[in-house]
Amino acid sequence: MQQRRVAVLGGGHGARTTAADLALAGHTVHLFEFAEFHEDVEAIFESGKVSISGKARCGIAQIALCTHDIADAIADADIILIIVPALYHRRYAEHLAPHLTDGSHVVLVPGTCGSLEFVTSLGRAGCTARITVSELDTLPYATRITGPASVNVYHALPVFGAGVFPAERSDEVLAVLKDLYSGVGAFRDVLEAGLSNCNPVIHPLGVLMNAGRIEYSRGEFWYYEEGVTPPTARAMEALDAERIAIGRALGLDLPDQATALHEVGYGPRGDLWQTLKGSKGLTPIKGPTSLSNRYVAEDIPIGLVCWSQLGEQLGVPTPLMRATVEIGIAVSGVNYWETGRTLERCGIKGMGADELVAYVRTGARP
Repeated sequence: MQQRRVAVLGGGHGARTTAADLALAGHTVHLFEFAEFHEDVEAIFESGKVSISGKARCGIAQIALCTHDIADAIADADIILIIVPALYHRRYAEHLAPHLTDGSHVVLVPGTCGSLEFVTSLGRAGCTARITVSELDTLPYATRITGPASVNVYHALPVFGAGVFPAERSDEVLAVLKDLYSGVGAFRDVLEAGLSNCNPVIHPLGVLMNAGRIEYSRGEFWYYEEGVTPPTARAMEALDAERIAIGRALGLDLPDQATALHEVGYGPRGDLWQTLKGSKGLTPIKGPTSLSNRYVAEDIPIGLVCWSQLGEQLGVPTPLMRATVEIGIAVSGVNYWETGRTLERCGIKGMGADELVAYVRTGARP
């Protein structure tokens, strides 16, 4: 394993965990967060340390640099990991655009087709550097913040995948990622990675079907333990079938989410209910505490809006995805069709399947 210089951008559960885990593995880690969120990361920025416990490397990690200056954070980095809610991907693209140089490797953790929106946003911001923008299908950890400078990991994934844009440069990026995570594998492209994120399948429907219980519980709610029942899981499986059909239209043979979750160690083999209910890495996680949680506010506008529009463009019906979006709009009062990750924002509106596959392979627009 080669020691790498890694820029971790973000200050939440995943960013803190990644920074600590990689620092303990011997990599040089720079941690960035916007100044407006300084209060949230103050303890880490003052000490330069993050304590990590649970199912990962455990200990007190020394972060080489904690900064609110994004240029300093990415200086000389072998790879830039953006680990934030997907709603912030555009903002990061706009802030990074003036500072990226030829050979920069940016990775969204995870992406949900965010690489396409990111590339388009960079172009609109005037970035002309020859870079790669990749995305993972998932965060490599099930993790939660437990204190001002501490996190606990409930599960660390032994394997997961990365899609690279453009796909013809996958070997460059995987060579770096393999030094960080030995279990990372290559997806065909960012389309496969974006359609492999489990969150839009297993989060929105379950929250909406448990809306009353979540609000009545006043924070005392365990989503996977009490919110996932056989009927909610069957609804998720029906939505999952639409996702698989979209992949098929793009020449992809996507596994169902029950199989995918089992393969990364999240639960036993079985149908989706059996896998989620038997997950030792998910059932101990508490929440969500409200309907404004990211399970709705992120996974619907970022995941289901993009997927359902992609299905429509490819001639694949997605009635349950669209219904879930519409219920989410009714509950939130936000028009996710306008605010979400649309095909226009991804720069792929109007592309047929062959054009789209060629575009993500080469980076050249048809």
